[in-house]
Amino acid sequence: MTDETFTAYDIRGKIQEGVSLEVAWNIGKALADELATYGNIAILRGDGAAEVLVGAIAEGLRLQGRDVVDHGHGDKQDLIKIINDFGYSGGVFISHDIEQDVCVIELYQEKGQLIAAENGLKDIAELVHAGNFVPAAKKGELTAVA
Repeated sequence: MTDETFTAYDIRGKIQEGVSLEVAWNIGKALADELATYGNIAILRGDGAAEVLVGAIAEGLRLQGRDVVDHGHGDKQDLIKIINDFGYSGGVFISHDIEQDVCVIELYQEKGQLIAAENGLKDIAELVHAGNFVPAAKKGELTAVA
């Protein structure tokens, strides 16, 4: 993972170069630890999202004791609506930027607010880089919504 992986608004890189499975796993763990409220976290895929990253992020969240609700495919606006409608603690949007040929991961907190550099993404980056996580006593559940 390079320092360019974490931008001002999202996380982006080629799979196994900028965003390895371990990095994706740690992104899930860091998000779980950083969210202010304790509740469900939604995952939504955009076009071209790599399923292997979706699974790794979900597993990281679950290892930190968070319940994950997989809402399938949609766009960022769908994720924001899901977070607000269901009162989730946050969400993860995973897609693929065709022009740059990189995966893109956006993190959201309650009320569908994007986590950017000025409100927590830098802290998440530091946690991911450090990789020092204490797993929860009980692993979270994964629920798929069709």
